[in-house]
Amino acid sequence: MDLLEYAQKLASQGNNQQQQNAQYLQTLIQSNSPAKTDNKQPGNNAPLLIGGLVVFGLGAVA
Repeated sequence: MDLLEYAQKLASQGNNQQQQNAQYLQTLIQSNSPAKTDNKQPGNNAPLLIGGLVVFGLGAVA
């Protein structure tokens, strides 16, 4: 086995290992993503805005 064949063998084994690691990480990411359900869009913030304006208005008048 010459140096070129040895290098090609190492490169092919490394690439295979890298692909296996990438697939494993992908499955880990996909299995953990359904657990994150707290990234909802914020709801209606109008009551908070109105309440803040009322508190600010009462503070400015007093």
